[in-house]
Amino acid sequence: MQSNSRIRRSAWGLKLGAAGLAFALSGCGLMRATAEVPANRAAAATLPAPAAKTATGAAIEPSSCASGRQSAEEVFRSAREGVAVVSTGSGMGSAFVVAQQDGMTYLATNSHVVDGSEVVRLKWVDGSSDRARVVARGSGEAPTSDLALLAVEGTRGKVLRMRDQTSAVGQEVFVIGAPKGLEFSLSRGVVSSLRGNEQILQIDAAVNPGNSGGPVLDAGNCVAGIATFKYGDSEGLNFAVSSTVVRAFLAQLPTGATGAQARRPETDPTDDKVCLFRASGSVEEQIPCRISQVSGRSGGTLYDLAWADGSRNAYAFFSDGRVAIRAEDDSGQAQEDEGSFRRFKGGVAVRSSGDSLAFIPDLDPVLN
Repeated sequence: MQSNSRIRRSAWGLKLGAAGLAFALSGCGLMRATAEVPANRAAAATLPAPAAKTATGAAIEPSSCASGRQSAEEVFRSAREGVAVVSTGSGMGSAFVVAQQDGMTYLATNSHVVDGSEVVRLKWVDGSSDRARVVARGSGEAPTSDLALLAVEGTRGKVLRMRDQTSAVGQEVFVIGAPKGLEFSLSRGVVSSLRGNEQILQIDAAVNPGNSGGPVLDAGNCVAGIATFKYGDSEGLNFAVSSTVVRAFLAQLPTGATGAQARRPETDPTDDKVCLFRASGSVEEQIPCRISQVSGRSGGTLYDLAWADGSRNAYAFFSDGRVAIRAEDDSGQAQEDEGSFRRFKGGVAVRSSGDSLAFIPDLDPVLN
């Protein structure tokens, strides 16, 4: 454990096991277009997704795609504000905005891009950044279930329209993402074939690690699919999950739910508290913080603690007195630890394995 209290606090982490997963299509090995190691994840059944309309009936997505044919320059200029680079601390991918509702912005990406993360970092084309929560994810057992939904507070980026019909072979497509970390890059190609009952687009537009989760757009500037994987040791054999599959993934999530349920079912994030923190051998600090209760992928309960210095912790409390902790510092680097906790009348105290202490006021945690 390091001596700096800010770094020590961010060194705690929630242990999230990962099972390796390899895709296969027609018996041929494939690799995903991301730098991360793939992981098989269960769907988050209790977390929210945007419905087709807001409570007031206003559409959250433009109702139709653009007609006509746009140049590559026009497509990129129009779509770039709806694309974000996703960083998890262990890898990088891409995402795109699918809805803006009730003060929240939602983005689609691949499940394997977020891997075991509950919170990821987003970078927008203007250079600004946000932290986004993973609010739903598919199992990742097949390319068509390799999908995830992110939520970030505020109205961010631009909603990209999605095709409601399968693309045609020969259709021109454009991919925007961060291949090999080269952020907001554009590649162009065509739909080479339709695979998997037309749920998978085979494209020859360049796709590389870092493109995963990014949009595949048509010449009408509508999302035709989401870049997901490529055929290893090949040129121009790249694949995207069709927009019709992405639409179905969003539609099967709980309807009528709002982002408010994801971020504050227990505590309003505008209600700042003062948490106490003491690194081993150091003096106690009083630091503004915000605590929110969220649901874990397996149905358990997690608590998200945002510190005023930009670091963030996720806690899972267990009935035997253990607490699992996952944390990110302000640079997005995540680490893990397991500690213990004690309840007090005014809140709960958490002790890390390195003997650092944090006191969270007004928290009576649900035990897993």
